[in-house]
Amino acid sequence: MSAYTRYTTTIARGASTERLVLFSDAVFAIAMTLLVIELHAPEASAGELAGALAGLIGPYLTFALSFAVIGFIWLSHHRKFRVIAHADPVLLRLNLLMLFFVASLPLPTAILGDHGDEVVAVVIYAATISVVGFTLSGIWLYAWHAGLIDPSVDIAVFRYVLLQSFPIPGIFLLSIPVALLWGAGAAELTWILAIPISWFITAAYRRFSDRTA
Repeated sequence: MSAYTRYTTTIARGASTERLVLFSDAVFAIAMTLLVIELHAPEASAGELAGALAGLIGPYLTFALSFAVIGFIWLSHHRKFRVIAHADPVLLRLNLLMLFFVASLPLPTAILGDHGDEVVAVVIYAATISVVGFTLSGIWLYAWHAGLIDPSVDIAVFRYVLLQSFPIPGIFLLSIPVALLWGAGAAELTWILAIPISWFITAAYRRFSDRTA
């Protein structure tokens, strides 16, 4: 047995995911905390505070959107890694790639907060969310095909979890051509549909699975 084969079987593959999960949770927490740094208490003289606070509505809504999106992504990551029992080098790199975009999200959030009526800001933000979501789906697909998932997860559960992963990044991806064709406001309105569409698709698939079972 070569040194590389021994390295692969003893060190590189089959490791516990505990450190991966702890590190990922820390990155998620830091990214969510950094979102609020772009919000600053307004400097206003007497009688002007109400108007100054009104100017914070856009940035605050952007902060709330990004916080919710990162929260949903963290929940999805948490659910997947409850059953991804082992890690290998490819899984670690895919997870690092996803965390790179998670950690980058405060920047497109700040751009969107300041320039929410511009198409470029909407496209950058939507593209970042899409990449994060689809990379997480890629992690789940790879873990399944690499045999890293707990054997208690059958093909039906695998497909159900995979289906849950697509609607939110899919909606943000579709909002990019919407922004290019009809403007930033139209694209931002489509984001509102992400959660109800996700719920509808998963509920419909669950009912279909129950009938076929």
